[in-house]
Amino acid sequence: VTVGAGRGGIGGIKKLLNHVHTFMGRHGYDETFIHHEGEYITVHRMHPKTRKGYFTVAHTAFPGYGQGHGSLSPVHLGGTKVKLIGCWKLDVNDSTSARETVYEDKQYLRGLPSTVSDLTGVNLEEKDDETVITMPSSFPPGSIAMFETWIPSAEHTEGLDRFVTSEATQAFSETSLIDLNFIMYRSEPEERDASGGQDGVYAIPGYGPLVYAGLQGWWSCLRDVVRYNQLGHPICNHLREGTWAMDYIVGRLDRISKQNEFSALGKPASWLRSRFDAIRKVPNFLRPRYFALVIQTAYDAAWARGLDLMSDDIQNAQGFVQSLAMVSVQMTGYMPSASLNPFGLVPSMAAGLPHFTSSWARCWGRDIFIALRGLYLTTGRYADAKNHIVAFASVLKHGMIPNLLSDGKLPRYNSRDSIWFFLQAIQDYTKMVPNGLDLLQETVDRRFLPYDDTYFEFDDPRAYSKQSTIEDVIQEALQRHATGLSFREANAGPAIDSQMKDEGFNIEIHVDWATGIIFGGNQSNCGTWMDKMGESPKAGSKGFPGTPRDGAPVEITGLLASTVSWVNDLYGQGLYRYGSVTRENGQQVTFKDWASLLQNNFERCYYVPVDASKDGVFDVNSSIVNRRGIYKDLYRSGKEYEDYQLRPNFPIAMTVAPWLFSTDRALSALEMADKYLRGPTGMATLDPSDLNYRPYYINSEDSTDFSTSKGRNYHQGPEWIWPTGFFLRALLKFDLMRKTGQAERTEAFQQITRRLEGCKVAIRESPWAGLAELTQKNGEYCPDSVSRPC
Repeated sequence: VTVGAGRGGIGGIKKLLNHVHTFMGRHGYDETFIHHEGEYITVHRMHPKTRKGYFTVAHTAFPGYGQGHGSLSPVHLGGTKVKLIGCWKLDVNDSTSARETVYEDKQYLRGLPSTVSDLTGVNLEEKDDETVITMPSSFPPGSIAMFETWIPSAEHTEGLDRFVTSEATQAFSETSLIDLNFIMYRSEPEERDASGGQDGVYAIPGYGPLVYAGLQGWWSCLRDVVRYNQLGHPICNHLREGTWAMDYIVGRLDRISKQNEFSALGKPASWLRSRFDAIRKVPNFLRPRYFALVIQTAYDAAWARGLDLMSDDIQNAQGFVQSLAMVSVQMTGYMPSASLNPFGLVPSMAAGLPHFTSSWARCWGRDIFIALRGLYLTTGRYADAKNHIVAFASVLKHGMIPNLLSDGKLPRYNSRDSIWFFLQAIQDYTKMVPNGLDLLQETVDRRFLPYDDTYFEFDDPRAYSKQSTIEDVIQEALQRHATGLSFREANAGPAIDSQMKDEGFNIEIHVDWATGIIFGGNQSNCGTWMDKMGESPKAGSKGFPGTPRDGAPVEITGLLASTVSWVNDLYGQGLYRYGSVTRENGQQVTFKDWASLLQNNFERCYYVPVDASKDGVFDVNSSIVNRRGIYKDLYRSGKEYEDYQLRPNFPIAMTVAPWLFSTDRALSALEMADKYLRGPTGMATLDPSDLNYRPYYINSEDSTDFSTSKGRNYHQGPEWIWPTGFFLRALLKFDLMRKTGQAERTEAFQQITRRLEGCKVAIRESPWAGLAELTQKNGEYCPDSVSRPC
C-alpha cells in the first residue's frame, strides 16, 4: 500500500496514521487533547517534555450526512508552530450500478469503490504567539487533515521542569503543623472566618468551588486530570485563559504571612511566587501542565513536612495510616471565632468539615475527646492534646464539661457522655505520652467556681479567679456524679435551642449504688452522641428526640468503669491522692468498691442471652427481646424496648473496659455487629431488623413523616464512621484473647485489615482527603454528611 491519495480507498492514509501512532506510542507521546465540535473531531497528541506532537482534524461521515453542514471554527494553537502533513477527502461511488456490482458478488464481501483525493486550501496563519488553522471551505464528511506541531519555547523546558520542582523541601522546612493547616486545607467557612469575610475558597468556572482554599483543594481537583490526562477539564480551560489561580494562591499566602502567627509562611509564598512567575512566560497551552507540576511538588513537600513533624510510628506507617494522621492537620488550626479560651488565639480542633468549623459550632467536647487519641496522641501532637485537655478542664461545671465550648464564653452543659470521653482521654494521655502523669498536676484557671453551680459571664470578676489541678478536676467530676446532679441549663430556652421542649433543659444524673451504674436524661433531651432533636412542625416531631437514650447508655457505663478502675490503680500506687467519693447520704465509697459494683453487675444488667431459658439469670424482659446474644444499648430507659436495640455503642465499652465482658459472649456480640451493623466504611446506627430503622438521612426533608422529617433519623440507621474504630479495636482485642500461636495472631490482624478496605478506598478517593461523618445504607453517599475527625 502506497502512503497518500489514490484509488485504493483509505489504505494509503491508514498506513500513514498507523505509522504515526506507532511512533508516538514508542516515544511517549502520551498527552492527548480531544475536542468535539458538531461533525468535527480534533485530536492533539504530544510528548510531555519536548512538546512535539501531531494534530488531526476529522470531519465525520455517517449515513444521512450527505455533504455535511456547518464548518469548523478556526483552531488557535498558542505558542505553537504547525506544518501541514496532508489533507485528504474520501469519495465513495454509491451509484446504482456500483451497488448492483457489489450485491451481485455472492462469493466475496466487497465495499463500494472509493478514491482518496488530496485537498487544498488549508490556511496556516502565524501570529505573535500562536498559529491559527483554518480548514478549506470544501472539507466534506469523510475528510481528514494531519499536522505536525512543535513549541519553540519548549525546546529547553527540561530546565524549567527542574526549576519548578526544585527546593520545595527547603521552602516548607520551617513550617509547623498549624502552618500546614493553612497551606494545605481550610474549608470555606474557615477561610471566611480567618479573613474577616474577605476571602473564600477558589471557584473554577464550569467546575465550581474547591473543597479547600489550600493545596489539597487544588490537588483534589487536579489529581484525576493528571492521572487520566483530562486536558479538556474546566480547570485546564481556566488556566489557559488566565493566571488568576496563581494570583490567588500566592496572594493568600502573602497576606497571611504578615501575621505573627504565620510568619513562617513567607518562604512557601516566595517559592510558589517564583515558580508561578516562571511558568507565566510559557504559552498558555502549557499552563495546565506546569501549574499541576508546581501544585503537586508543593503538595508533596507540605505532606512530607507534616509527617516529619509527627511520631516515628506515623512516619514509618503505611499510606492509609499516614492519610489518617494528616486529618489532624485538616482539623486543627487558628480560628478567630473559636479559640480554646476567651483571652487569646489558641489552635482548636474542628468537629467536622465544612459545617462545624467556626464560632460556637467548632469545638464540641465529645467530638474532641473521642478523636484526641487518634489525632493527637498517636501522631505525637502532645502539646495540642494537652491544650485541649486544659481548656476543657478549666470549664468544668456541674461535674461535666461542655458539649459546646464557645471559647469558654458561653459553654453549654447538656451532654452526659462528654465528661467520660474527656476522662478517658486524660487516662490515654497519661499512658501514651512520656511523663504523661505530670499532666495530673497541671494547674488550670477555672471559668466557674469549683463545686459551685452558679452561672456568671466570662468577664465577671469571679471567672478564672480560682485554680485547680487536673487531678482535682477529675475528682470533682467523679464526686459530683456520686452525689447526683440536678440542674437546669443556664439561659434555657429558644436562645440556646429553638427545637427543644422546656423539660429538655432539665438535667438529672444519679448513681444507682446497688449496681454502681450512672443513670440520667429524659425523653425530651438527648445527652449522648446520638443527639438529633426532632425539628419538624409539619411532621409533629419538633421537640421529640430521635434517640433520647436516657437511662444508662452502655458506653457511659464502660467509660465510667474504665475511669474508676484507673484512678483506683493510681491511688494504690500513690499517684492519685483521692481514694473514694462520698454519696449524698454521707457514706464513703472507695474507687475499689465502685469498680467492683460495676464488674459484678454489668453483664447481668446489659447482656441478653442466646438461650431464652437463661433470661432469669439476667435483667431481661423476654417479651420485648428483638435479637439475642447481644449487649443492650441502654439500661432502664424511658422506653423499655429501646434498651434492647442493637447499636454500635457496646464496642466502646469493650475497648475501654474489656474486663466487664466474658470473652465468649463478647465475641458472639461482636459477630452480630459485624454481620448486621458493619457497612463498607461505617457502622449502622440501628439494627436493620428494628422497626425504627431508617437508613437514609436527608436533613432537608420536610415531610409529614415523623421518623425522618428534618433528618430526625440521623442515628436510626445511617452508617457512622467513628464507631468503626472502636468496633475494630474491640474485635481485635477479644479475638487475640483466644489466639495462641503467631500464625493465629497474624490472622487476627489480617481480619481487621480486610475490614478497613472500604475506609482505605474512601479516604483515597475523597476530595476532602478524609472520612465522611456517615454514609447512607451500605455505604451510599450522603450529601448532608461532613468530614469528621475520626
